[in-house]
Amino acid sequence: MNTLKDFFPAGATYAPLAKATEVDMSEWESDIKRMAASGLNTFRIFIAWDRIEQKEGIRDFSKADHAFKLAEKYGMKVIINMGGTFANIQAIYPPRWLYTKKKCTLLKEKPLDQPIVNTPRIKLCYDDPVYQKYATKFIADAVKRYKKSPALLAYSAWNEPRVSLCYCEHTLALFREFLKEKYGTLEALIKAWSTEFPLHYDSWDEIYPQENVGFEHGGYVPFMDWRKFSWKNRSDKFRLVADTIRKADSEHPVLSHLCGSYDADIFDSEDIPGTSVYTYFKEGRERYNISASTHMQTLSWNITCMNLGNRKERSLAPENFWVLETEAGPVSWVHNLMPRSYSARRMNARDMIFTGSGAGCILRWLYRSRVTDAQAGEFNLVGWDGSETERLREFGALSKFLNSHSELFASNRVFRSGLAVLAFDEYQKHLMDAEEMHHKYSMSPENIFTCLKHAGYHPELLNDRLILEENALKNCKALVIPFRPYLSSKMASVLDKFVKNGGLLITESPFAIKNEDAIHWEITPGAGLTKVFGTQVYDLEKLFEENCGKVKGFDFKAVMRTSTCKVESVFCDGSPALISNSYGKGKAVLFSSLVSMGYEYESGEALRKLLTSYLSEAGLKPTFKL
Repeated sequence: MNTLKDFFPAGATYAPLAKATEVDMSEWESDIKRMAASGLNTFRIFIAWDRIEQKEGIRDFSKADHAFKLAEKYGMKVIINMGGTFANIQAIYPPRWLYTKKKCTLLKEKPLDQPIVNTPRIKLCYDDPVYQKYATKFIADAVKRYKKSPALLAYSAWNEPRVSLCYCEHTLALFREFLKEKYGTLEALIKAWSTEFPLHYDSWDEIYPQENVGFEHGGYVPFMDWRKFSWKNRSDKFRLVADTIRKADSEHPVLSHLCGSYDADIFDSEDIPGTSVYTYFKEGRERYNISASTHMQTLSWNITCMNLGNRKERSLAPENFWVLETEAGPVSWVHNLMPRSYSARRMNARDMIFTGSGAGCILRWLYRSRVTDAQAGEFNLVGWDGSETERLREFGALSKFLNSHSELFASNRVFRSGLAVLAFDEYQKHLMDAEEMHHKYSMSPENIFTCLKHAGYHPELLNDRLILEENALKNCKALVIPFRPYLSSKMASVLDKFVKNGGLLITESPFAIKNEDAIHWEITPGAGLTKVFGTQVYDLEKLFEENCGKVKGFDFKAVMRTSTCKVESVFCDGSPALISNSYGKGKAVLFSSLVSMGYEYESGEALRKLLTSYLSEAGLKPTFKL
């Protein structure tokens, strides 16, 4: 398989597309010729089943064939989106004959739904084995059609995959098998699910998903099991598509294409992880424009999150990823956005942040904009008529630069400074959703990451899997854990060992007050961590003063009984606001409030100085100064 060490893919998505109407085929040759002449070397296309096989058995590949012919003529490379888009395992809209002739199961989006077809669009359940049979047959045939083309670079197995929550018989059967594997017996499941009210089942067939959670819906554990199953089910469907592609062509890499870097760790069966990275949505519906510095900080956080998906067993790209979509041009009002655009050089600066963070490919969305429906006249790299723009000229120059140093950029790896921040994984996000507070504190890891950046550090991002399964703490002298009310006994044991062996652990309140099933630890920090911190937190109050000792606090005030720890600063009433404790060869630090959520650059100098003092004591000095 080509390792791509002598080539840096840079370009944009072109045609054919998976939805709406692309520019007429008569204009493709002039577009691709101009694309190649600019210095770009790669474009992405979609193989859309519903467009190619509108009638069963009658396939029209003429558009994709033409794109490959032109790519070969002008020396371009092609990435094919061979699998699904959004909530389907092939294309964005399934061919209608799957429903009308093959009777594939309609998506049942709510437990009490009785799905019917009463709109032009149909939605099918991707757990239907008949749907899977025909979809994988189409994918395999399409792979065989293009695998020998010298223009083919890679396959994308699923464009921005969504979780499809379905309550049909096929999905319920898979869910019950998931539960049998997890619990083994009905008795074990009943015990785990009976936290909110007592349950009893006489057979597995009586078990249904718990759609909602909360005061009148049911306990957290059954809700979490449904969430975990649904996310795993999506991963299984990705593996189905990836394995289908590999069986037909083992020579070209299979890519994932995530909705964003927040999904970095959802799959484990791609050869190279890929993602979309957009920042227009950061500004959203507001009329203001974020500053260049805030833009760069957001990009730095977002793209560093891709490292959360790093996997040692992924031989082709254990620490690299591809950016498969990012803004190519202006938007006017699509997706309920306000008018947005970035200068050509600002886009190049953005792409260099991607590259410096491990991106081995940069594709922008789109080269030519759609002609009809959503995004028509928007996101375009070139003019509406295909004419050259400054954006194209500058991106072409960047492509030439990246390819003149392709071996250097292809070998880029995670910079390990010895400092890490523990980010949320999917499990933590589900728990926060269950407790209806994810939206309140979701910025905590990004804020503390940005604070450390402002202080002159290059923190690495870790999650529970990297720590527990890949021993990622072996490279760290210090670990900062922002908002983390949930902590398993297994993670607590690892943190105990980390500090005992000389590590610096910095946390904030609330910390480790519940386990991985959101069951309250009565003695906190839980799972035996009171000895690591030399204190016991026994209550959590609302914070009514602005500061947590010398730094800005937020929302919470942990109430504690100290033992072996040192009280570093106090609240107005004299109670501990910050404690530190020597434990073994290392040190543990606990803020009594949520200091990450209170951080802003202008008012955050005290927090930066305090963190720097602890990190310097641990042998970690700032490496740059803003």
